[in-house]
Amino acid sequence: MHQPYYKNLYTGEYLLPWVLLHGTKDYFDMPYLLKLHGTKDYFDMPYLLKDFKGLKQNFNLVPSLLLQLIDYEELDVKDKYVEIFKKTPKDLTDSEKVYLLMNFFNAHWDNMIKPFPRYFELLRKRGFYYPKEDINKISGYFTDEDFRDIQVLFFLSWIDPLFYEMYESLKYLKTKGRGFSEEDKKIVADVQKGILKGIIPLYKELAMDGAIELSTSPFYHPIIPLLIDNRVAREAMPDVRLPEKIFSKPEDASVQLKKAKDLFYRVFQLNSRGMWPPEGSVSDDALALYMEHGVEWLATDEEILFKSLNLECRRDGNGFLLNPEILYKPYVYERGDKRIHVIFRDKTLSDLISFHYSKSDPKDAAMDLINRVKRIGKSVAGRIQKPLITIVMDGENAWEGYKNDGRDFFQYLYEGLLREEVIVCPTVSEYLEGAKDMGSFHHCFAGSWISNNFSIWIGHVEDNTSWSQLTETRDFLGEADPDKSNHDAWESIYIAEGSDWNWWYGDEHASENDEIFDFLFRENLSNVYRFLGKEPPERLNIPVILEDREVKPVREPANFLQPKIDGNVTNYFEWIGSGLMEGKGHGVAMHDSVLLIKGLYYGFNELSLFLRVDIDRSFIQDIEDLSFEVGLNVKTGLTVKQTFEASYSVKGNIVRSTFPVEMVFSEVLEVATRFESLGVKAGDKIEVWVSLKIKEMMVGRIPVRGYLMIIVPSDNFEMEMWYI
Repeated sequence: MHQPYYKNLYTGEYLLPWVLLHGTKDYFDMPYLLKLHGTKDYFDMPYLLKDFKGLKQNFNLVPSLLLQLIDYEELDVKDKYVEIFKKTPKDLTDSEKVYLLMNFFNAHWDNMIKPFPRYFELLRKRGFYYPKEDINKISGYFTDEDFRDIQVLFFLSWIDPLFYEMYESLKYLKTKGRGFSEEDKKIVADVQKGILKGIIPLYKELAMDGAIELSTSPFYHPIIPLLIDNRVAREAMPDVRLPEKIFSKPEDASVQLKKAKDLFYRVFQLNSRGMWPPEGSVSDDALALYMEHGVEWLATDEEILFKSLNLECRRDGNGFLLNPEILYKPYVYERGDKRIHVIFRDKTLSDLISFHYSKSDPKDAAMDLINRVKRIGKSVAGRIQKPLITIVMDGENAWEGYKNDGRDFFQYLYEGLLREEVIVCPTVSEYLEGAKDMGSFHHCFAGSWISNNFSIWIGHVEDNTSWSQLTETRDFLGEADPDKSNHDAWESIYIAEGSDWNWWYGDEHASENDEIFDFLFRENLSNVYRFLGKEPPERLNIPVILEDREVKPVREPANFLQPKIDGNVTNYFEWIGSGLMEGKGHGVAMHDSVLLIKGLYYGFNELSLFLRVDIDRSFIQDIEDLSFEVGLNVKTGLTVKQTFEASYSVKGNIVRSTFPVEMVFSEVLEVATRFESLGVKAGDKIEVWVSLKIKEMMVGRIPVRGYLMIIVPSDNFEMEMWYI
């Protein structure tokens, strides 16, 4: 369970509301083994294990989240969402009404807005997509009753369905459905407070009773190996371009661990025996630091294990390991007179829950997982006593994609697990105390649970810029306050060391809140200077995010193509071997409401360039309102870029182009143009992007920022790829 620190320490203002929203939707009810009882005024916290007795779970709570949960308990915080919610519609300023319309539909449209008919009606009234310049005009069509209903329904949509069974007042509000009053808003606020106040006591009680095990992470969720020395990234990425200024502050990494353990004990009156390294990031020096701080066990990704042992992680077509005896046991890592246990997650099982089972029938998904666990057990029978199958996944963000917030899936899963006598669900520490077989390893490969490297956080020009700025500010702070007497200045640098800021830099992730994350990172650095009574450097006013930059695809083309340009995927083979860039959702940070452009396939032959754009029509009201724009920047040798553009309007199938192009849209958009028409030859570069418009308003772009770089192939391209 993790959220970055959204609070600006200098102003005291929360810039994003995700702790509050996840607090009422995910943190309380995630231990589904519990039966909770409550009234509309308070919670009766005892848990009953009669339905799922014998099933235990492990929860990792990041300190930056705990700190904010405590802050939100009375809803007495500087949070723009909360402040707008509290105001009566007649007291809202015009700018606040605009803010409300732009931000109070930030929820999964299918699973969180549609279940409230009035909420979906108001979303349609605002428009699924709308020109930003027209939002003031749109605001004028909404009445005070409309605005109050949005205020209430937004926060109701972010309350887990579980609580509608527990609170009669929530049942009343959902039945009422519309025409809410100011008294109704107070009901929502009281429910929110009740849920938020109950989260930490619930986890504490369950941990004290042994039903769950709690672990934690370094305080502000930093990538510990990179804090110790970010040159360690070269182990997994030998050719990575490092920042101009190298960051190496093992003492800061140590502070992040100590602060985490101290807060955990203050909150739970327990010592955390285990830790989840942020993003599963580990290295030899990181493990040594965890051992130094008395951490007994860590969890990370399976491929870290295989890389550490210099073995290949091989799976069959159904996702089962061909050498399962390697993974399904704990390992001991020793350095000097210290040792630590490390367990490694099964990536396939974890990703099935995180990304795939939400699209399946919940009972079928649960049975598939159980059957996979049983098959794994049989695969190591006689070779490992008590094999350990570890599933590690994000605790908050998967469930928006599930119907009923995942409750049906968990009900079937937990009931099924308890029926299987061969499956036991213990806490990590319980398992380790009775473990029969353990492996050992003496070198820990430096990487994370994402691609076994640190490419998300370092190497891209934006990532490297942020590291250089962090290094400069940290060096300044160390010289200005060597005794660490200015607590707020040092806390600001520790916040800036968190991993979440760089998550949104680079090519890998994008959201509607990228600019806010960028701003928060730079504000944390600026606050170091402010708390020391200094003026922040002007460079910290300049966004790190770059608009004009190359974005890497998921895969590169592997062979020549000859697709039929008819707007349909004519057969399975016509785009085999194409390159692929995946689309990014039209949503908010980590919550992609709608993925309009699902992907861009691209390729070529000796003569022509081919593009294919797949879109999702779920929230497109009138297909005839659609249009596409294809942009190509051409750079031949030292010649300045020349931009070619083509527009395709679905209504009337009109192609407007500054160069000869063939474009057809039906099932998909397919585009073809000859290299000769662009004036390019083998080795020249073409920068490509595609925009999707509705009523002449851009609602999607791939890539979200920047461009895809395509190198014009030689006639021998396929032969070259064959040799590679």
